[in-house]
Amino acid sequence: MLLPMLAHADMVEIDGVKYFILSDHAAIMKKDGGYTGDVVVPATVKYQGKSYPVTEVLSYAFSGSDNLKSVVLPEGITKIADDVFFAAHNLETVQMPSTITSWGDAVFAGCTSLKTFFLPDFMTEIPRSTYDGCSSLTNIELSDKITSIGEKAFAFCENVKTIKIPASVTKIDESAFWNCNPKEVYCYAEQVPETVEGAFDLLDIEAVTLYVPAASIAAYKKDDAWNVFEKVAGIK
Repeated sequence: MLLPMLAHADMVEIDGVKYFILSDHAAIMKKDGGYTGDVVVPATVKYQGKSYPVTEVLSYAFSGSDNLKSVVLPEGITKIADDVFFAAHNLETVQMPSTITSWGDAVFAGCTSLKTFFLPDFMTEIPRSTYDGCSSLTNIELSDKITSIGEKAFAFCENVKTIKIPASVTKIDESAFWNCNPKEVYCYAEQVPETVEGAFDLLDIEAVTLYVPAASIAAYKKDDAWNVFEKVAGIK
């Protein structure tokens, strides 16, 4: 569906960033050789005498850019497509705008050096593989806007020390926290979230403590997806 729209667009590189220029806006796209260093994207670009607002980032735009260190995206961007930063192994920080209203799958998957954690304000469901393989993250704390966590959303976040799941979460999908190694997992939901067995596979169970509401400890211990935790304590 994307191809007919882009067939009428011009491709142009401006100040080191490549864009599709459409009739009323510009979209950041992948460029040959990838991006390097610290990339700051402007809110508007000029092309053939006309200004275009930069409003979206296309799939794989920064993917595989092994020499990319940081990205600053401007206010005004509304759409982040699938796999935008996929396997940008040395990317450490990304500054995202508050204007995002659309967010794809696997946006940060494979960003093994990423140290910043970001989810758009509008988001209630974390898409598939959003932070899959982000092994430099040390803390996962979700806002109370989140209601579900997608498949492999945080898989292979091997250096996470603490995971905090708010009471608003009602569903956790397959392998959501697969092969994480936290010391503490907090789940604030009094009613056990609907959780696919295997959501917490390959955790170092002997090293981690699950903290839940004290009145719900028995319910978590009975649940097939949560009874993998050997140490369960009440949240103080």
